[in-house]
Amino acid sequence: MVDASQRPLWALVLWASVGVLVGLGVVGILSIGVYALALAVVLAVLGLVLPASRSVAALAILPGLGVLPLVVGLSNLGGPGTYCSETVDTMTCAELLSPWPFLVPGLVLVVGGTWLVWRLVRRHSDRASAPDFR
Repeated sequence: MVDASQRPLWALVLWASVGVLVGLGVVGILSIGVYALALAVVLAVLGLVLPASRSVAALAILPGLGVLPLVVGLSNLGGPGTYCSETVDTMTCAELLSPWPFLVPGLVLVVGGTWLVWRLVRRHSDRASAPDFR
């Protein structure tokens, strides 16, 4: 059995990638979403098959799900409204959305999910290192 202090980092990355791909699949369902969801299923099955990744690392799906809304919120930080930028030759304008409907859930998922994974991994490692007085 693998204790919490020896769990591989790749298990967290695997499950976080599943979360990112599920988020991308839902958002882009009419274009690349089907391929992203298919890859997410393949990675999830791989994560369930490999014994080292069947742990609290699976909760890394939550921060993975929050990455896409966080990126969309950060890219709309100047919004809502029209944002224009000028160079010597050109002037470009873009219509920006309000960032808050994207930033808040993204931050809650990324920060809350990371805290939850960190807390549970730490709890399991404390339990694994505790002496057994049977």
